[in-house]
Amino acid sequence: MLMFISCYRLRDGGFASLRWKNILLFYVLRYCLLPGLLWFIARQLAPQYAAGVFLLSTLPAAVSSPAFASIFGGAIAPAFAIVIVSQLLTPFLIPLQFAMLGGIEATPSPAALFMTMVWCVFLPMSIYAITRRHHRSAAYIYSQNKIWSVLLVAFVIAMAIAKQRDVILSGEGLISALLVALCCFATYIAFGYYLFPKRPREERITYTTSSSFNNAALGVSLALLHFSAPVILFVAISEIGWALLPMMLGVFLRLTAR
Repeated sequence: MLMFISCYRLRDGGFASLRWKNILLFYVLRYCLLPGLLWFIARQLAPQYAAGVFLLSTLPAAVSSPAFASIFGGAIAPAFAIVIVSQLLTPFLIPLQFAMLGGIEATPSPAALFMTMVWCVFLPMSIYAITRRHHRSAAYIYSQNKIWSVLLVAFVIAMAIAKQRDVILSGEGLISALLVALCCFATYIAFGYYLFPKRPREERITYTTSSSFNNAALGVSLALLHFSAPVILFVAISEIGWALLPMMLGVFLRLTAR
């Protein structure tokens, strides 16, 4: 439901004059190579969070990332292109990445991950393709998009917290998990901004927002269905880091503007 409602935000984008070479290069480096690098670092420094870091890093760009790009002064059209490419390829990419990781670390079945992705990504996008031309419902969902998105995200987080309530109430490992998640988000911000240093600042801001604002709700859903308790806890706690992202990104952009 969250993916279906989020799809209505895609109508805001225009795709003329896009530098597809840069967008595809960004996609490969950000979603194919960076997760493995961060997993390797986490494996050395905080092995209990390595699988969670890997899952968090593979998640596609949030459908709300073009809105954040606009808020922070970025270009909107490339953000929409990144959202569409990353969302469409995610059902194939994440199972493939965890299949490659399976020989080193305990991971869920790639086939099970793929079927979950079909339900979470392909099915709602297919329904959206059919219903988006119904003007009355489209106008209503578009106007109420934010409130429904907030309610559905809250529902997903509540499920994750309920499943891990004993660990959360004990307070064990919460601070360390949050610090690791914040380090991940800080890395995503820096990666997006410095990947193309010669491009205009507004384009760099777009890559920064697309890199950092990921589909966290999808990560919580996957963790609940397929992963062990430590990964569920880490991804649920990472939602706090996601909520702090606007402040983190605002501070970062002010510092880099000097």
